[in-house]
Amino acid sequence: MSIVRCPFNFDRDLDRVREFLLEVYNSAGALHYLVPTKIENQKYGPCGNDYSPKDDEAIKIWKQSGKDRADIVAVSHRGSSANYHIEIHPDYKDLERELFLEIEKLESSISPEPNARMYMYTVGPDSERASILTDMGYEDYGLHEYNYRGPHDKPTPRNPPPDGFTLRGLEGEEDYPDFIKVVGSVYDHCRQYMTLQKMKFMTQAEFYHRDLNLVMINHDGSFVGFCMYRLDPLTRIAEMEALGVHPDFEGWGLESALLTEGLRRLMTYQPNFVCAVEIDVSEQLNQFLESAGFVRSVTMNQWGRLIN
Repeated sequence: MSIVRCPFNFDRDLDRVREFLLEVYNSAGALHYLVPTKIENQKYGPCGNDYSPKDDEAIKIWKQSGKDRADIVAVSHRGSSANYHIEIHPDYKDLERELFLEIEKLESSISPEPNARMYMYTVGPDSERASILTDMGYEDYGLHEYNYRGPHDKPTPRNPPPDGFTLRGLEGEEDYPDFIKVVGSVYDHCRQYMTLQKMKFMTQAEFYHRDLNLVMINHDGSFVGFCMYRLDPLTRIAEMEALGVHPDFEGWGLESALLTEGLRRLMTYQPNFVCAVEIDVSEQLNQFLESAGFVRSVTMNQWGRLIN
């Protein structure tokens, strides 16, 4: 039997991929490389180019050949820098090397120019993947990011906003321009791409819940901070996706208030699992997550090699 690549179509395959990721979570007790909201974000993410069906090509479904092998073996997501996040079912870990070889062939067809480089990732507990990548000639570039899991059996800390500030969820389209402005003050790429039309489009996503998209409002009515939690309705796996405050208000305690209030609201939905993934190793955001009860679950290393 060999690994075969299957195309991903958002309308046809979203639920199939989410069900696969839930099965991996139930089997392994964790998702280390892909979460369901990342798949839906490929279409509805507000801080990139407008969606087209060609964007579906970033996601691939991998199966074994043979008419009786309908199970999904793995799902891969290609980032814009030829960086691959790959979740493989624990029952098929013996096919991981073959899978990586097929992904290299795929990347070679995407980037035929000489000296093309691609990247993969390993999490701390996954020593088997690290051994395979080493044998295949990949170089370990070291610590790249962290993954966190949310608190389970601990009460969510209460961190009220400072005097003069109000914290609430988005209330409707009248909030969108101010929300776009404050997000753009923190993330440069959102300043360019996050338009009113894109914001309205994002709210159509199944992961979007208005009360889980929080804003911090100054006494003058201006939006000075935000926190976005996403909840996948099929798997009930949730992700803390974005947190930030306007540069003029950093260090005022607004981040902790946003993060913990969002977590408190999220828990009313009784999620199966809460995470924050691909978190930069700079300390500030990590400190906020840990102060809210998030636990640093894994370290993630980036690996790369030339394939052409």
